[in-house]
Amino acid sequence: MEKPKRRHDLDWLRVLLILSVFLYHCARFFTQWDWHVKDSVVSPGMVVFTQFFEMWILPAIFIVSGASIWYSLGYQKSGRLIKGKVLRLLVPLVFGAFVLSPHQVYLERLTHGQFVGSFINWFPRYFNGLYGLGGNFAFHGLHLWYLMLLFFFTLILLPLFQVLRSEKGMTVIRAVGSFLRIPGTIYILGLLLTIPMAYIDENSFFGMRVWAGWNIVYYIIIFFFGFLIFSDERIQEAIVRVRYISLIAGIILLITFRLGITVLSSPLKPGLYNYVISSWCFILAILGFGMMHLTSTGRFLGYATEAVLPFYMLHQAVIVLIGFWIIRLQIPVLAKYVIITLLSFIAIMVSYEVIRRVGVLRFLFGMKVRKSTAKI
Repeated sequence: MEKPKRRHDLDWLRVLLILSVFLYHCARFFTQWDWHVKDSVVSPGMVVFTQFFEMWILPAIFIVSGASIWYSLGYQKSGRLIKGKVLRLLVPLVFGAFVLSPHQVYLERLTHGQFVGSFINWFPRYFNGLYGLGGNFAFHGLHLWYLMLLFFFTLILLPLFQVLRSEKGMTVIRAVGSFLRIPGTIYILGLLLTIPMAYIDENSFFGMRVWAGWNIVYYIIIFFFGFLIFSDERIQEAIVRVRYISLIAGIILLITFRLGITVLSSPLKPGLYNYVISSWCFILAILGFGMMHLTSTGRFLGYATEAVLPFYMLHQAVIVLIGFWIIRLQIPVLAKYVIITLLSFIAIMVSYEVIRRVGVLRFLFGMKVRKSTAKI
């Protein structure tokens, strides 16, 4: 099978979305919601900033991940795909759980008054119980839960993806593409996304919103949508055509949500439809403008694309550690945010420059091990 032409817009979106996650986590110190380390001051501006980012960051990342599966199955068999996911997702996840997470849990216990003492004295306790269930061991790597969900979603949906990639499956794809090219029908997918959010009990495993404000069922559906969208050029063309409409609709629906005006009423969760469909509109706008304008390539994009996964793995581990010291300074919140952002970015990129040169580290951070670094 011939490898398809690389989609530079998807590469750019990966880079920009992970950078957005970085900026989002740098602001988490200053919101009212609990986190590993918190500033004593709550910034209304940071609250609005993080709430807006939560609407679309991870959903958009899952869309891009679904698109990657479509293209991957075009030139490699399922066995090779799964092997790649083990190396690129599970290995980094395990490494993150054992190396990048302990100090974050320690600082959380320290700043929340749940432990007094040094990290060395606390470390054996890291393996007592599971984080989130009364214990400490972060089996999901804390912020690396995305890697865990993506791996399981891929395994679960792979049989369906293979069927849709077949000759008979492509007949279904073309039929769906013919429907979604009709003006306005692309927004029906947004309506479908409201179902898992509105009607699955938040207290159940499948309904809990501990995954950046969305539940697991929502994520697996939007992951499938990413596969579907990039399986037919007509769907992508429809998204490009309505990119401005999507952006405007997203803003209007977000404003109505904030004002408590419901466009569609849900007896269980008033305003939820506004929120979910607004999120979908923003995602469509991101995809549409990306497809239209993020088409250039070059050395920077190649460098940034390779750095995406290590950057993602490192970012919160570094942010929490640096932020732990910076939030103590008696300076304005914005100044703290800028300092945390700059110092964290520098520390991450310096660390990455080491990682990309060492074969073992490349392997642990989910990068391809080059022959020139394999013996290091």
